Amino acid sequence: MDSFSYNRAIIVGKDYPHPEELNYVRRKWKEALRDPENCKLTGDPSEDEKIIRKAVGKGRYVIREMEGTIQLKKYRTMRRRYGEGVDVVGEASRIGSSLGDMLKK
Repeated sequence: MDSFSYNRAIIVGKDYPHPEELNYVRRKWKEALRDPENCKLTGDPSEDEKIIRKAVGKGRYVIREMEGTIQLKKYRTMRRRYGEGVDVVGEASRIGSSLGDMLKK
């Protein structure tokens, strides 16, 4: 794993939707980086390069998935906060009735 991926994961992890947020992301990334099962090197330089590139690719994929999860959380929060959308017909009738009330005065 390159340091860019780890640093990017920490930056993205600040908004991760988990009760522990950044601590959870940091702990999981450190476990993944220290686990020798995630990147088994063979000793052959050409094979090792392929394995390392594959591991870095997986790390970048996980970061993109984290960003997607964060965006989904933000979308759901906004939807919950502001509802399904604006009722155009109901809103138009409400504005029309309030304008009629103002003109009657």
